[in-house]
Amino acid sequence: MSQEENLLDVVSAVYKWKWPILGTSFVAAIITAVASLTLDNHYQASTLFYAASPDLALPKRVGHETEKQRIYGNDNDLDRLLSLSQSSKVNDYLIEKFNLYDHYEINRDNPKAKHKLLLKLNKYYETKKTKYDAINLTVEDKDPEMAANMANAARGRIDALAQVLVKESQKKLLEAAHNSISTKEKEFVSYTDSLQRLGQRYGIFSSDAQGEAFGSKLVETEGNYLKYSAESDYLRSAGAPQDSIAKAKAKAAGYAKQLDALKKDVSKFSAGYPAFKSLERRIRDFGNNMSLEKDKMAQLQATYDSPITTIHVVEPATRPVVKSRPKRSLLVIGVAFFTFVMMTLWTLIKHQLDKNNWKEHFRNA
Repeated sequence: MSQEENLLDVVSAVYKWKWPILGTSFVAAIITAVASLTLDNHYQASTLFYAASPDLALPKRVGHETEKQRIYGNDNDLDRLLSLSQSSKVNDYLIEKFNLYDHYEINRDNPKAKHKLLLKLNKYYETKKTKYDAINLTVEDKDPEMAANMANAARGRIDALAQVLVKESQKKLLEAAHNSISTKEKEFVSYTDSLQRLGQRYGIFSSDAQGEAFGSKLVETEGNYLKYSAESDYLRSAGAPQDSIAKAKAKAAGYAKQLDALKKDVSKFSAGYPAFKSLERRIRDFGNNMSLEKDKMAQLQATYDSPITTIHVVEPATRPVVKSRPKRSLLVIGVAFFTFVMMTLWTLIKHQLDKNNWKEHFRNA
């Protein structure tokens, strides 16, 4: 038998049973259409957002206002938000806020109630990354208003949890800065006490002012001493009256004593000046550094007290007006087509068995 005859035989067998095949497919479609009317409509609400850059939560450094700052986060920031979206903290928040045990009609007393609820929630709640590196969060529910509210609430919870992570990092930086300043303040007090003791020991209260004062006073006193010494010598050689000579000698002697005392003070001052000056410079530099750290801590505190965001919302979830499922037309067509294929297959098998007299084969087996 030729291949054309075999094909014609098959087509003929299917054509012979065309009405039972079409009728069964039609009945299956009608039953499916009626059954699909009993299925509840589900509505899907979506919200779209991007991850914000952590740079937005950093304090702006003085003198760097024009520095470029990232607005959107990178893949790590996106992955962090995706991890938070699937965390138990978000699930528990949605369960409690929307009373999902009652909403999904799950008995709380059942030992596996939480497990069943999470399976149900994960079926209707989904977050995924789009091809444009945004996060699309969707919630499906029988109530369209409920779906939109849950989607927005989940997005808000993700933002809040991400903010907590950022705030905890900021708090650690703030505590480290505070501890550093506290340590430096103690060191500063120790330095100033050392400077005070050094000043008392060497009679120094202002290194620069005293140095200038000692220099000018020493020149002035030594000049007066030389002046009156030379004057007394001149008066004596000139045969001046004794009272004039004595007066000049007395002034010279007074300036000599002042000069000796001044030289002792200068010697004492010079002995302590290097250490005093070095410690004075150290305290000044230390104070400047501590002042910068205090400014930094003030910036950290201001940043910590300021509200931040970890997401950029592109599109909030709104109440859907078109159901997401069931697709009743596709369901009816699919069942009808499947029935048609199965009936056709059954017809071909029956035709082949009848053609080969399958009953006689079974009797002779």
